[in-house]
Order: sequence, then structure tokens, then C-alpha cells
Amino acid sequence: MNSGKLGNRTFVTIKDVAKTAGVSIATVSRILNHTAGVSETLEARVREAIETLGYSTNDAARTLKGKNSFSIGLIIPDIQNPFFPALVRSIEDTAHASDHAVLLCNSDGDVEQEMRYIRFLHGKRVDGILLIGGQQSNKSVELAESLQMPIVLLDRRVKGKKLPAVFLDNAHGGRLAVEYLLACGCQKIAFIGRRSLSSAEERFNGYCEALNDKNIEINRKLIQSQPFTFDGGYKGTEALLKEKVEFDAIFAGNDVMAFGAIACLQSHGMNTPQDIQVVGFDDIWMAKGYNPSLTTLCQPVAEIGQAAVNLLLNLREKTEPKVLEMRFLPQLIIRDSTMKKSKE
Repeated sequence: MNSGKLGNRTFVTIKDVAKTAGVSIATVSRILNHTAGVSETLEARVREAIETLGYSTNDAARTLKGKNSFSIGLIIPDIQNPFFPALVRSIEDTAHASDHAVLLCNSDGDVEQEMRYIRFLHGKRVDGILLIGGQQSNKSVELAESLQMPIVLLDRRVKGKKLPAVFLDNAHGGRLAVEYLLACGCQKIAFIGRRSLSSAEERFNGYCEALNDKNIEINRKLIQSQPFTFDGGYKGTEALLKEKVEFDAIFAGNDVMAFGAIACLQSHGMNTPQDIQVVGFDDIWMAKGYNPSLTTLCQPVAEIGQAAVNLLLNLREKTEPKVLEMRFLPQLIIRDSTMKKSKE
């Protein structure tokens, strides 16, 4: 039997029910979700297996009563962003350990699409939603609340909403990045990031705090607001070079932007880190294999995903969580895109 554990509770999985009844998992799922197309004979076998295994007195009972679908919705803004697959994997692994499926929705950062997905997920009777939102996600949150759907914010804040959430301390990460660049001997540090997003704005705030601590004036010409993409990093660096403003380092809002920045510098005959040092954010899998390998801030993705799912399931079960907002600290990973300048 493939039964597993959630905390101290041993539970029987849908796979166990299917095996005992001699049917497919899909057949069990159709019966639990009251979907047509299953014969009375098969349904009787499945219900007998549920009762025999004790599944009906625990997880299945809630589903059969329409109270729990054993699925959660995950809405992300950009499936092409290399940071998100690792986070999705962590969320799925944690959800599966609790016998929950994950319905993944890509919103493209569009609030109307977010709201369409929330209505779709409500129709699927998911047990709750994990939302990585955008600029106007307060509308999406209000919709979920009106539908009485448990919701946990992940990675990004939603303006004007105090909700259960799991975040990274992005400001701390920004401080670490700039403090390290200053320790390397850099003085004119540029920032490229999408400041309309709360996570990027917090990283920018950390950038400013670190400079202020060293009484270094913030030069607005060194700040570029660009999308969290390779092209955004490239265009932001191109704009800095066209401004003919002097800079010796770039703190990029994420790793993909950092790759774009390095590519732009190379196209202008400049070397990283010898001419311009670069620090990214996220520590995606490509960071250590890029040329040069990227100094960056590592997010504890596995822990973040696990915490988000557990918080959501606690809300669904009306188990009072110890904290409604969890913050994780990033770690500075030093690689070849930065270097200590020799003192002349």
C-alpha cells in the first residue's frame, strides 16, 4: 500500500483505493468528484474499497460531502521565468505528500486572467489558492475572498491587503548584494529592476539602504526600471551606457536580467567582472553554469514552497497557524561575476 503520513496522521491515498477496487485512479477521481460516466457496478466497488481501507472516514468523506477536493490552485505570473519551475516543484512535492493535486495557472501578470483563473478554480472546488500576483492583484484577492476561498500570497505583496503570506526578505537581499559590491571596491553601483513589483521594489529599497549607510549619494541616472527578462537586463544596461554615466557594478533585480546585462556589456567589448561587476538575484540553476558564473542571492525555494502549502492547508482545515506571515532570508552566493579590486 502507498499510504503516507501528514504530520502524525497515516492516510490512505487515492492510488490505494484504485488498486483495491481494481480500477484506474481516474475512475476513483470521477466518482469522488461526482462526474458522470461511471457504471453503478464500478462505483459500488470503489465505495466498498473506500470503506474497507478506512478512506471514507478521513479524506474521502470530506470529498464525498463536497467539502474538500484534495486540490489546490497555484497562479503564477510567468511560466517562462526560470525561477518559478523550482518553486512549483517544491509546492507540488509538498502538496502530493498531503495527497493533494496542484492545478497550475499562468496569468502572464494580467489581473483579468488571474480573476478568470480564480473563477475556474472555484468551479473546481479547490481547497485554496496560492497566488503570486502582480500590480493590480488586489482585485483578484477581493474576488477570492468574496467566493470564500482560502488564499495565501507568495513571493509578492498585494497593495492594501493584509493576508496570510510567505515572502523572502527582499530588502535584506538587496542590502547583502550592495554591501558585498562595496566590499569589492565598487562605488558607482547601478540598479536594474522592475520596480512596479513589490519584490523588486523591496530589493531596490535594500540597495538604497546599503548606499545610505555608507553615505553614498543615490544617483538616479544609475537606476533603470525594466521587466524581469533577459531583454530587460540588456536594455537597462544599454540605457546606462548611452547615458554615458560612470558605473562600476550592476545589481540586477533577478538572474535573467543579470545575464542580459552581462551580454550587453560583452557586446560593447566590456568584461565581467574586470570592467563591470554584476550581481543577480534568485540563484536559478543556470547561474552557476553561465560565463562568467553569477554572484547572486539564493532563495530557499524548497522551504518557501513547503511553508506556503502548509499554511494554506492549515487555513483550509481552520487550524490556527502560529504565524500568518512567514519571511525567509536569502543567502549570498559568490561566484565569478564579482571580484575584490586590488588596492593601488
